[in-house]
Amino acid sequence: MLIQEARWFAAVMADLDEAGVFPMLNIGSHTEEFRKQHQPWIDRYIFGPARAHNRMVKHLDIRSGAGVDIVGDLTNGTFLTALGAMKFKSVFSANLLEHVENRQEIAKVITSVVPVGGYLFVSCPFRFPYHADPIDTMFRPNVGELAALFPGTVVRRGAIVDCGSFASYVVARLWGHPGAFLRTLLQKSSRVSAPDGLGSVQHLLPWTFKRFQETCLVLQKEAA
Repeated sequence: MLIQEARWFAAVMADLDEAGVFPMLNIGSHTEEFRKQHQPWIDRYIFGPARAHNRMVKHLDIRSGAGVDIVGDLTNGTFLTALGAMKFKSVFSANLLEHVENRQEIAKVITSVVPVGGYLFVSCPFRFPYHADPIDTMFRPNVGELAALFPGTVVRRGAIVDCGSFASYVVARLWGHPGAFLRTLLQKSSRVSAPDGLGSVQHLLPWTFKRFQETCLVLQKEAA
Protein backbone atom coordinates (compact mmCIF):
# COMPACT_ATOMS: atom_id res chain seq x y z
CA MET A 1 0.00 0.00 0.00
CA LEU A 2 1.19 3.52 -0.77
CA ILE A 3 0.96 6.40 1.68
CA GLN A 4 -1.60 8.48 -0.24
CA GLU A 5 -3.73 5.36 -0.67
CA ALA A 6 -3.69 4.78 3.09
CA ARG A 7 -4.65 8.40 3.73
CA TRP A 8 -7.53 8.17 1.27
CA PHE A 9 -9.01 5.14 3.02
CA ALA A 10 -8.46 6.70 6.44
CA ALA A 11 -10.36 9.83 5.40
CA VAL A 12 -13.29 7.78 4.07
CA MET A 13 -13.42 5.60 7.19
CA ALA A 14 -13.48 8.70 9.39
CA ASP A 15 -16.78 9.68 7.74
CA LEU A 16 -18.43 6.31 8.45
CA ASP A 17 -20.13 5.09 11.60
CA GLU A 18 -17.53 2.91 13.34
CA ALA A 19 -20.23 0.54 14.54
CA GLY A 20 -21.03 -0.27 10.92
CA VAL A 21 -17.40 -0.94 9.98
CA PHE A 22 -16.00 -3.03 12.84
CA PRO A 23 -15.16 -5.80 13.41
CA MET A 24 -13.08 -5.70 10.22
CA LEU A 25 -11.21 -8.45 8.38
CA ASN A 26 -7.97 -7.41 6.66
CA ILE A 27 -7.42 -9.88 3.80
CA GLY A 28 -3.89 -10.25 2.45
CA SER A 29 -2.53 -8.57 5.56
CA HIS A 30 1.16 -9.50 5.51
CA THR A 31 2.89 -9.43 8.91
CA GLU A 32 2.86 -6.89 11.72
CA GLU A 33 6.44 -5.96 10.79
CA PHE A 34 5.31 -5.21 7.25
CA ARG A 35 2.41 -3.03 8.43
CA LYS A 36 4.40 -1.15 11.07
CA GLN A 37 7.94 -0.96 9.67
CA HIS A 38 8.11 -1.76 5.96
CA GLN A 39 5.04 0.36 5.17
CA PRO A 40 4.36 2.09 8.52
CA TRP A 41 1.60 4.31 7.14
CA ILE A 42 -0.65 1.21 6.95
CA ASP A 43 -0.76 0.98 10.73
CA ARG A 44 -0.48 4.74 11.28
CA TYR A 45 -3.53 5.67 9.21
CA ILE A 46 -5.66 2.51 9.01
CA PHE A 47 -5.23 0.07 11.87
CA GLY A 48 -3.63 2.19 14.59
CA PRO A 49 -6.67 4.48 14.91
CA ALA A 50 -8.98 1.44 15.05
CA ARG A 51 -6.86 -0.05 17.81
CA ALA A 52 -6.88 3.25 19.72
CA HIS A 53 -10.70 3.15 19.69
CA ASN A 54 -10.78 -0.51 20.79
CA ARG A 55 -12.23 -1.58 17.46
CA MET A 56 -11.55 -5.17 16.40
CA VAL A 57 -9.48 -5.91 13.31
CA LYS A 58 -8.35 -9.42 12.40
CA HIS A 59 -5.50 -9.86 9.92
CA LEU A 60 -5.74 -12.74 7.45
CA ASP A 61 -3.06 -14.08 5.14
CA ILE A 62 -2.38 -17.36 3.36
CA ARG A 63 1.04 -17.43 5.03
CA SER A 64 1.59 -17.49 8.77
CA GLY A 65 3.69 -14.86 10.52
CA ALA A 66 3.82 -12.56 13.51
CA GLY A 67 0.74 -10.35 13.45
CA VAL A 68 -1.27 -12.68 11.20
CA ASP A 69 -4.34 -13.62 13.25
CA ILE A 70 -5.98 -15.97 10.74
CA VAL A 71 -4.17 -18.20 8.25
CA GLY A 72 -6.20 -19.77 5.48
CA ASP A 73 -7.08 -20.21 1.82
CA LEU A 74 -10.04 -18.21 0.52
CA THR A 75 -10.89 -20.99 -1.92
CA ASN A 76 -11.39 -23.54 0.87
CA GLY A 77 -15.09 -23.97 1.66
CA THR A 78 -14.58 -25.13 5.25
CA PHE A 79 -12.37 -22.15 5.94
CA LEU A 80 -14.95 -19.76 4.45
CA THR A 81 -17.67 -21.21 6.67
CA ALA A 82 -15.47 -20.52 9.68
CA LEU A 83 -14.88 -16.94 8.49
CA GLY A 84 -18.61 -16.38 8.09
CA ALA A 85 -19.18 -17.42 11.69
CA MET A 86 -16.86 -14.63 12.86
CA LYS A 87 -19.45 -11.97 11.86
CA PHE A 88 -17.20 -9.35 10.30
CA LYS A 89 -18.95 -6.14 9.24
CA SER A 90 -16.33 -5.07 6.70
CA VAL A 91 -13.37 -6.33 4.69
CA PHE A 92 -10.21 -4.42 3.88
CA SER A 93 -8.29 -5.79 0.89
CA ALA A 94 -5.54 -3.66 -0.60
CA ASN A 95 -3.58 -4.65 -3.69
CA LEU A 96 -4.54 -8.31 -3.69
CA LEU A 97 -6.50 -8.91 -6.86
CA GLU A 98 -3.60 -8.25 -9.26
CA HIS A 99 -1.73 -11.11 -7.59
CA VAL A 100 -4.30 -13.87 -8.18
CA GLU A 101 -5.44 -15.56 -11.39
CA ASN A 102 -8.96 -16.23 -10.07
CA ARG A 103 -9.83 -12.65 -9.15
CA GLN A 104 -13.55 -13.04 -9.88
CA GLU A 105 -13.74 -15.95 -7.45
CA ILE A 106 -11.75 -14.07 -4.80
CA ALA A 107 -13.92 -10.96 -5.21
CA LYS A 108 -17.04 -13.09 -4.74
CA VAL A 109 -15.55 -14.57 -1.57
CA ILE A 110 -14.64 -11.13 -0.22
CA THR A 111 -18.24 -10.01 -0.77
CA SER A 112 -19.63 -13.11 0.92
CA VAL A 113 -17.73 -12.43 4.16
CA VAL A 114 -19.77 -9.33 5.06
CA PRO A 115 -23.52 -9.03 5.74
CA VAL A 116 -25.99 -6.87 3.85
CA GLY A 117 -25.01 -3.28 4.63
CA GLY A 118 -21.39 -4.29 5.24
CA TYR A 119 -18.48 -2.45 3.65
CA LEU A 120 -15.68 -3.51 1.31
CA PHE A 121 -12.54 -1.37 1.20
CA VAL A 122 -10.68 -2.48 -1.93
CA SER A 123 -7.76 -1.20 -3.98
CA CYS A 124 -5.70 -2.21 -7.01
CA PRO A 125 -2.93 -0.46 -8.92
CA PHE A 126 -4.07 1.61 -11.88
CA ARG A 127 -0.73 3.00 -13.03
CA PHE A 128 2.06 0.89 -11.58
CA PRO A 129 4.92 -1.34 -12.84
CA TYR A 130 5.04 -5.10 -12.76
CA HIS A 131 5.50 -6.43 -9.20
CA ALA A 132 5.28 -10.15 -8.55
CA ASP A 133 3.95 -11.41 -5.19
CA PRO A 134 4.37 -14.19 -6.28
CA ILE A 135 2.76 -13.22 -9.62
CA ASP A 136 1.39 -10.04 -11.16
CA THR A 137 -1.36 -10.50 -13.75
CA MET A 138 -1.07 -6.79 -14.69
CA PHE A 139 -4.72 -6.26 -13.73
CA ARG A 140 -4.93 -2.45 -13.71
CA PRO A 141 -8.66 -1.59 -13.42
CA ASN A 142 -10.36 1.77 -13.33
CA VAL A 143 -13.12 2.42 -10.79
CA GLY A 144 -15.88 0.88 -12.90
CA GLU A 145 -13.85 -2.19 -13.84
CA LEU A 146 -12.91 -2.90 -10.24
CA ALA A 147 -16.47 -2.35 -8.99
CA ALA A 148 -17.77 -4.77 -11.64
CA LEU A 149 -15.98 -7.63 -9.86
CA PHE A 150 -18.32 -7.17 -6.88
CA PRO A 151 -21.93 -7.67 -8.02
CA GLY A 152 -24.51 -7.03 -5.34
CA THR A 153 -22.65 -3.98 -4.05
CA VAL A 154 -22.99 -0.26 -4.60
CA VAL A 155 -20.08 2.18 -4.87
CA ARG A 156 -20.05 4.61 -1.95
CA ARG A 157 -16.71 6.19 -2.82
CA GLY A 158 -14.30 5.59 -5.67
CA ALA A 159 -11.24 7.37 -7.02
CA ILE A 160 -8.02 7.05 -8.93
CA VAL A 161 -5.60 8.26 -6.25
CA ASP A 162 -2.28 9.86 -7.17
CA CYS A 163 0.38 8.17 -5.05
CA GLY A 164 3.65 9.86 -5.95
CA SER A 165 6.65 8.14 -7.53
CA PHE A 166 9.22 5.54 -6.55
CA ALA A 167 11.48 8.42 -5.48
CA SER A 168 8.84 9.80 -3.11
CA TYR A 169 8.19 6.27 -1.80
CA VAL A 170 11.88 5.86 -0.94
CA VAL A 171 11.90 9.22 0.84
CA ALA A 172 8.81 8.23 2.87
CA ARG A 173 10.38 4.91 3.83
CA LEU A 174 13.63 6.53 4.89
CA TRP A 175 11.75 9.15 6.90
CA GLY A 176 9.38 6.68 8.52
CA HIS A 177 11.64 3.74 9.34
CA PRO A 178 15.17 4.10 7.92
CA GLY A 179 16.60 1.05 9.71
CA ALA A 180 13.97 -1.32 8.36
CA PHE A 181 14.30 0.11 4.87
CA LEU A 182 18.09 -0.25 4.78
CA ARG A 183 17.89 -3.81 6.15
CA THR A 184 15.43 -4.72 3.41
CA LEU A 185 17.71 -3.30 0.74
CA LEU A 186 20.68 -5.26 2.06
CA GLN A 187 18.69 -8.50 2.31
CA LYS A 188 17.33 -8.24 -1.21
CA SER A 189 20.24 -6.66 -3.05
CA SER A 190 21.58 -10.05 -4.14
CA ARG A 191 18.24 -10.80 -5.83
CA VAL A 192 18.09 -7.40 -7.53
CA SER A 193 14.75 -6.85 -5.80
CA ALA A 194 13.19 -3.67 -4.59
CA PRO A 195 11.81 -3.46 -1.06
CA ASP A 196 8.37 -4.54 0.08
CA GLY A 197 7.38 -6.67 -2.88
CA LEU A 198 7.18 -3.64 -5.16
CA GLY A 199 9.01 -5.53 -7.88
CA SER A 200 12.47 -5.75 -9.34
CA VAL A 201 14.82 -2.80 -9.56
CA GLN A 202 14.85 -2.97 -13.35
CA HIS A 203 11.06 -2.57 -13.41
CA LEU A 204 11.06 0.31 -10.94
CA LEU A 205 13.94 2.45 -12.16
CA PRO A 206 11.91 3.88 -15.08
CA TRP A 207 9.31 4.90 -12.47
CA THR A 208 11.72 6.93 -10.35
CA PHE A 209 9.80 10.10 -11.17
CA LYS A 210 6.72 8.75 -12.99
CA ARG A 211 3.51 8.92 -10.97
CA PHE A 212 1.97 5.85 -9.37
CA GLN A 213 -1.84 5.72 -9.26
CA GLU A 214 -4.16 3.45 -7.28
CA THR A 215 -7.81 2.60 -7.88
CA CYS A 216 -9.52 2.86 -4.49
CA LEU A 217 -13.09 1.81 -3.75
CA VAL A 218 -15.52 1.72 -0.86
CA LEU A 219 -18.43 -0.61 -1.63
CA GLN A 220 -21.52 -1.44 0.41
CA LYS A 221 -23.28 -4.77 0.09
CA GLU A 222 -26.92 -4.59 -0.94
CA ALA A 223 -29.77 -6.96 -0.27
CA ALA A 224 -30.14 -9.67 -2.92
